[in-house]
Amino acid sequence: MNHYDLKEKAHHGTREFPIEVYRATGTMASYHWHAECELIYITSGSACIRIGVNIFELKEGECAFVKANALHSISTEDNANFGFYAVVFHPSLLFSDVDICSEYLSPKYVISSRFSPKDAGNAGSDAENDVIEAVKLLCHIYVDKPFAYTLKVKSQLYFIFSHIFECGLFHMEDNFENKKTADKLEKVIKYIHANCLSSLHVEELAHASGYSVSHFTRFFKELTGKTPVEYINRQRIYHACEMLKETDLSVLEVSLACGFEHAGYFIKTFKKHTGYTPYKYKSFRKI
Repeated sequence: MNHYDLKEKAHHGTREFPIEVYRATGTMASYHWHAECELIYITSGSACIRIGVNIFELKEGECAFVKANALHSISTEDNANFGFYAVVFHPSLLFSDVDICSEYLSPKYVISSRFSPKDAGNAGSDAENDVIEAVKLLCHIYVDKPFAYTLKVKSQLYFIFSHIFECGLFHMEDNFENKKTADKLEKVIKYIHANCLSSLHVEELAHASGYSVSHFTRFFKELTGKTPVEYINRQRIYHACEMLKETDLSVLEVSLACGFEHAGYFIKTFKKHTGYTPYKYKSFRKI
């Protein structure tokens, strides 16, 4: 199972230079959030990007922007041919004692989530194309690390955001209903992550969202692409993988520790998500 979860890492970069560029292939990111902003550039294949209540396909050559603390995920149907760069940086990298930039990265402005290149197959603008090229250059500078690369990386970020605002690739925050829905989804996802190893029922999640069970189930599937049970089981399997790799617990003990009441159902669900039985997966750490 491939899982790319930026929340597993407490800090990205260093205190003095809070940015990190990740190169990922064949991986996906379950719903997660972090205090950093993120720029995603697809190098090959395509993926379904979910940012709050916005859902769209991001293709090779396109970029996406995720604001700080926004719930988001990346999923693909073709792991073998999928690759992307993720530029994860704390907004403080652009701030100074005389704080000019913080206003532009505040909730007041909603930066476009998607940037497409301008070519025969896309409707992207010159401005979007410039943003994408700047993100690509930033990734190469970070990977190559020439002398004074930290200054070059920071200058690229300044260019990217000044260009976004100069060219109108944003709008003012004014959609109260979207924000309200995104807040409810975030509340439920955080609740699942915090309680998925214990007994957890759809009724409980529906109550947390303020919806009826039927409304909640439709709402959750529409925004995440999975039923609540499917999502809970996936989170449990992530934990089970870690336990099987890092502890000497038996498969039955791991099953119970991860919230599965029946070992048979755990084994079936584990194989569905990973392609292996828990016993086979556990044996890999001995190789």
